[in-house]
Amino acid sequence: MAMFNGSISVDGNEIAIANWVGSQNHNWGAKHTDLYAWGQVAGFDNHPDSFLEVATARLKIGPLWTPAMTPIVLRHRGEEIALNDLMQTLRARGAFRYFEWHFRSETKDVLLEGKIAAPRESFVGLNYYNPPGGTKHCLNTKIASCELKVIRKRNGKADTPEILTTQHRAAFEILTDDRGHGVDIRA
Repeated sequence: MAMFNGSISVDGNEIAIANWVGSQNHNWGAKHTDLYAWGQVAGFDNHPDSFLEVATARLKIGPLWTPAMTPIVLRHRGEEIALNDLMQTLRARGAFRYFEWHFRSETKDVLLEGKIAAPRESFVGLNYYNPPGGTKHCLNTKIASCELKVIRKRNGKADTPEILTTQHRAAFEILTDDRGHGVDIRA
């Protein structure tokens, strides 16, 4: 929930930035994750103080692939809902394709279920150079839509679902070795 102020210049046009909400991120490590979708919403349209971060990833260990793991963390209404321990990430469900992703994680207390999507033309392609060698393609947009259903459970009964939405504020990234995605690689 970083606040950005200042200006940027695009093709010689100055654009004022006043109180834009976002986040600061980085990649690190000795190797990129083999295949993943990553998403983040720093403020939903109908809940500007809520923050979501989610990923679905598979790792390659030698010739074998791990099952998909889907950690989810939601900060909403002053509470952090962290469904990100190893067993929970393995129980969770996440499936993505170009250019849509569905994810779901449930405990005895809460169910989080969501979708992040954007049209192909909203993505930019980037080369991600892997430290051990090779190049992966990163398909990235910062203007995806997201709908997240939050269902609290009390005494074994589900509360009324709360729906968090944004039309164009979700970050959505796919890292892949596949070259058939149809997104132009720009850098």
